[in-house]
Amino acid sequence: MNNAKLKVVLTTILLVFAIVPALIVGVVGTLSISGYESYIKTDTLSAVAKSKSVALDQLFSYYTGMVGTLSKSEVLIDAATNSNDSAASVLKSVVDSDKDFLDMLIVDVDGDILASAKGSTGLKFEHFSDDGLATVSGILTWEKYGSANAFYIAKDIYQDGAGSNKCGYAVGIISVASDSAVANAITGSFLDGGHMILFDSNNKIINLNGDMAVTSEASYVAELDNMRSKTNVVSNTSANQTLCTGTLGKYTYSCGIIPNISTWRWAGVVETGTLGSYSFMAILIGWGVILVACALAALCAWLIISKFTGNMKEMLRTMDAISEEENGYAIRFDIKNRKSELGRIMESFNDMLDEVIMSEERHRTIAELSDNMLFEWDFHKESMYVSPNTLAKFEIDTENSTLSNGKFIDALMPSEDAEKYKRDINQLLRDKNGYSAEYQLKAKSGTVIWVSLRAVCITDRLGEPLRVIGVLTDIDNEKKLELQLSERASFDFLSQLYNRNTFTRTLTSELERRGGNKIALLFIDVDDFKFINDRYGHTIGDEVIKYVADTIRVKVDDKGGFAGRFGGDEFVLCFTDQEDIENIENISMDIINELYAGYTTSDGEMTINVKASIGIALCPEHSEDCNELLAFSDTAMYFVKKNGKTNYHMYCPEDTESGEYIDPEF
Repeated sequence: MNNAKLKVVLTTILLVFAIVPALIVGVVGTLSISGYESYIKTDTLSAVAKSKSVALDQLFSYYTGMVGTLSKSEVLIDAATNSNDSAASVLKSVVDSDKDFLDMLIVDVDGDILASAKGSTGLKFEHFSDDGLATVSGILTWEKYGSANAFYIAKDIYQDGAGSNKCGYAVGIISVASDSAVANAITGSFLDGGHMILFDSNNKIINLNGDMAVTSEASYVAELDNMRSKTNVVSNTSANQTLCTGTLGKYTYSCGIIPNISTWRWAGVVETGTLGSYSFMAILIGWGVILVACALAALCAWLIISKFTGNMKEMLRTMDAISEEENGYAIRFDIKNRKSELGRIMESFNDMLDEVIMSEERHRTIAELSDNMLFEWDFHKESMYVSPNTLAKFEIDTENSTLSNGKFIDALMPSEDAEKYKRDINQLLRDKNGYSAEYQLKAKSGTVIWVSLRAVCITDRLGEPLRVIGVLTDIDNEKKLELQLSERASFDFLSQLYNRNTFTRTLTSELERRGGNKIALLFIDVDDFKFINDRYGHTIGDEVIKYVADTIRVKVDDKGGFAGRFGGDEFVLCFTDQEDIENIENISMDIINELYAGYTTSDGEMTINVKASIGIALCPEHSEDCNELLAFSDTAMYFVKKNGKTNYHMYCPEDTESGEYIDPEF
């Protein structure tokens, strides 16, 4: 910490008890002023919105009353009962007299239009559902009326005019365009930009931005549902009884219910920022005075404290030199007065530096004598130490290396190992503990060897990283032996194909990650293999197995597929190449033909024509389960055995029902 920083700390300590009370007063005053203005304007918003809602109440009462009256008229009842358009003229007169009605309809209980003011007779009602028609819909888009935004009000029509024998609906389709009565009822602004909005049962909003547009704002859905739930608690018989207030995104609102239409709400909204606009200047002036007073107090404290920090200036300069200069540990404090408290602090610090140097020398000596290869990254100095035996084995640029900048050991790794190493280092720094892992590194000789890395993160008392210390151990011989044993355990010794367990495990993994791709499975059985063994001997039989393995392996090499031997003369092939799968039957025939072309024994004395039967199963057509695919392809192969051998067959469910084939050669 330099002299200036020390002054800042001491000044802050002295000022905090004077400044904090002033800040508290400022905060309380700010909240009081802005809160009072916000309360007054919110109350005004509620009063104005409630007043403007009266026109909406009357308008929607008019709409519902008009449609309700028509639903009980004898003309409409007769038209609905007899399924004719005799009431079209009555409907047209209503639409002609009120431009808000886009259309008036009679709709039967199945959604067919019986009569229409706009000539839609014989068509299906555009928004009819299996549940019939709602009393009041949400805002809908109507293709019949030029993609207009409108809602409908529907009233049941009964044959007897009473509440039984429903025969249809009287439907009024009402516009919410900018020239409609709905628009006229909610237009106009108040409180510096406040305005009315409507939202329906589907949370479509009219006039959200004061432009009469119909929007579906997904970000407001939760708050609109909250408004609806609040107003539902109160009786919906009067708009004056259903007010609730809150926030809607950037808006503050006062919301109420529309009588007789329980699914719609009105709300007066105003941008929240305008609620405190007038108090902003007063708050700004008050804070300006507080800040000026704080600045003057800080200046005075700075001048006073400067007198007490002069004696520490030289000490701070020496400490900076120790931490920043090269070979800074050789620097010591020049102690002039060992009896003073400052002198005793300097003496203790000099002793501490001596201990640190001795500790580092021990560390380097151990590193040079150990067979393990060491490295250390210092976060403060941003420097890398690497033990001599590590530099003797690997080409590492210690001057430009950091833990994971691509110039340390990660530069010697294959790309996959390098990415894993960087993830491991990042995890080490996040968790601030230790980890161990194995990687491949390229040595100076050009060979790639396996190493084990163990690393630990050392932190300060605040939990911030100070150093990362790592140990590299050459495990190349052990790792290669381990991989060799693992590989032997995965392959069939004679054919050098996957054994049953490895093939099944690999197929299961392939099925899990296939996505939308297809997979084809071929089950191959050598025909009359027992005859070959009995006639030519097991040595020739083994050569035939190798010949079959070499023939089928090339079909999937370098294409993502794989092959296996299930024992005896049974082989399996997995195809993942999509073009090969589309051509799988031709490939199966090619395998049969290539095997039958003949195998010449190692002594060159004879050629044996190898015959094979092949069963095919596909994923996902036949199954997405590993065991089922193997069973289905095996069943398809037995179908070939049962029907003449030396052929291929695509599995179908009937194969399973036909019973298992017993090969007479066994």
